[in-house]
Amino acid sequence: MPGKSLLRRLILAVISVTALILPVAVGSSASASTSEHATWHRHHTWHVRVGAETPDMAVTAMAFLPKNIWVDVGDTVHWTSNSAEPHTVTFLKPGTSLPAFDPSNTTQTQRQGPSSYNGTAYTNSGIMATQPIFTFTNPATSYRLRFTAAGDFTYYCLVHGVMMKGRVHVRPAGTPYPYTQRDYDRVGNHHAQALLHNGLIAWRQALHAQATGHSVRVGIEGEGFAVMRFIRSHVVVHRGHTVRFFVAGPGAPHTVTFGQEPPIPAVLGPSGDPTHYAGGNLNSGVLQPGKPFDVTFTKTGRFHYICAIHDGMGMVGDVTVVR
Repeated sequence: MPGKSLLRRLILAVISVTALILPVAVGSSASASTSEHATWHRHHTWHVRVGAETPDMAVTAMAFLPKNIWVDVGDTVHWTSNSAEPHTVTFLKPGTSLPAFDPSNTTQTQRQGPSSYNGTAYTNSGIMATQPIFTFTNPATSYRLRFTAAGDFTYYCLVHGVMMKGRVHVRPAGTPYPYTQRDYDRVGNHHAQALLHNGLIAWRQALHAQATGHSVRVGIEGEGFAVMRFIRSHVVVHRGHTVRFFVAGPGAPHTVTFGQEPPIPAVLGPSGDPTHYAGGNLNSGVLQPGKPFDVTFTKTGRFHYICAIHDGMGMVGDVTVVR
């Protein structure tokens, strides 16, 4: 868990990442050499990472890295998946609103549209992740689009909505580039570091606040980050007592699933009787803020549970019931 030295690093990282969020010059590259610009007038490929995570996948950053990128007409942007948490790169059709994510909707979860983009049509990468997760057994690891029209184009991750969006600024062919790929990599790294540190701090604070073993917080969502863990994942209670599982606010979907994991789409809804649990199959379905999942344990033993969506990222826990 981060101490004072990490907090100091966090402050420095946040200061550094300002250049990523705002359209201002990054370092000395804003005035790159004339010879560099002359070389770059050829069509160029730019790289953006999709998400970030700690080595144990406990904390994930919900961000495009960098958030803003400046390219010329004819250039290509190459997005690369950088976390196990699923994301999409989605450009909406002008005049349409951002939809709620539906994992059963193939227009959201599978690639849509051509390999070039002119700002007029719905274009989607489909699910991107570094490993299979939940129902997404074959996620894309990268996605490319060639930009054929000038304009400022906002795109989203459909899974995480407005909290995860980026923008591609496309200028006429031959326009000098304000930043280099090295600039984008540097500020992207700083942004990711800041978000992951914020997640680690939020996790530590939640552990201190969660004083009782009779409640388990399911995940943590913050500004641009999520903690994919049960807070106090190992608890001990007496037989006949109740453990409350809850989410504190909107964010990534989670379940509390004991026993055998139900098939899709049944896992998204509740099943079993949580009022008299003595083992076997029990599932909360996707938890909603303000609607806790209370499980009363009527038998001694150790009962394992998972988040059916994020167990591959290590989101698991257990309840030990004693007399």
